Amino acid sequence: MNKNKEFELRYAVRPFKRENKKIEEDLNNKIKKNLKLLENIPNRLPIMTYYEEILGSSSRIDELKKAKENGKKIVGVFCNFVPEELLYAAGLVPIRLCAGSYDTIYPAEEILPRDICQLIKSSVGFKLLGLSYFELCDLVIIPTTCDGKKKLGEMLNSFVPVLLLELPNRKNLQRAKDFWINEVKTLKKKLEKFARVKITRQGLKHAIQTLQKRQAVFRKFYELRKNNQGLNGRDTFLVIQAAFYDEVSRWIEKTQTLCDQLVSNKKSQESRIRLLLTGAPIIWPNYKLLNIIEESGAIIVADELCSGTRMLYDPVGVDEWTEKAMITGIAYRYLLPSTCPCFTESNDRMDRILDLLNEFNVEGV
Repeated sequence: MNKNKEFELRYAVRPFKRENKKIEEDLNNKIKKNLKLLENIPNRLPIMTYYEEILGSSSRIDELKKAKENGKKIVGVFCNFVPEELLYAAGLVPIRLCAGSYDTIYPAEEILPRDICQLIKSSVGFKLLGLSYFELCDLVIIPTTCDGKKKLGEMLNSFVPVLLLELPNRKNLQRAKDFWINEVKTLKKKLEKFARVKITRQGLKHAIQTLQKRQAVFRKFYELRKNNQGLNGRDTFLVIQAAFYDEVSRWIEKTQTLCDQLVSNKKSQESRIRLLLTGAPIIWPNYKLLNIIEESGAIIVADELCSGTRMLYDPVGVDEWTEKAMITGIAYRYLLPSTCPCFTESNDRMDRILDLLNEFNVEGV
């Protein structure tokens, strides 16, 4: 036997799909438990049932299955660095795959290093078990934000095509900006090849404008959190993370309705200790920390998480509607405002936290 072939066979990682009804059952029970806790929040607005349905039922999954039957391609993404504008312009449907269930960690530990982070293990576990949105994806895009994400790409590539987005280490250097713009251009070409379409200037403009509307509605919602008109922290994360999966125009419509209801709602929230949440991402249904904080009598009024405000806050800035200007605007939107600790300089993250303390009258972090 060829020596190279022998080496490949001896050391190849061959993950396989398996079923585990108990894990599925436990996961569904945790989702139901979380929904029950959310239902018990006082003075809750009826519109919140929409966000619960997106995250807590299979309705959106069923919609995406029908879309696939009609020829739509689903693209799973990780982190906040994948330009959604390019995906929409190519006629693709993006969904965020970061997993938040520790029940799915155990199957992944068979093939992943022991000390790799739980989010990576949970995500691989979802794929091994064939659960949730992971089974729908025709392509997965993973930014290289950490060693774990690089390993994740290697693992998932056994099941589904994976594209890695290379990130610079120091985002403020001109050569880093140029490098990232070229990465975005390369991604555009790869998406065109994958989807077998040409991303047109008009298509890209429409995608940018659609997501600018989403950011405008979210900023309105964000401003309401600065006073007692805003939602509690748990419902806020529910609103944001429904955008991971739902059709963008419906999310905009529902969240605009939510903002209108919050403005007209005369029931003011009771005075509670106002907290800012920062650190590692919190992903549905792992809301344990959120539940502990708010059931103890405090309220999360602001966050600095990539699974929270940081995902939806920043719009693409475009000086003119040329393809070059739009690509540059998209690249800068995903790179420059990011306070991700994957970059070697983090002064802007500290500045951002200090700004949030003042904006939201925060009493604790």
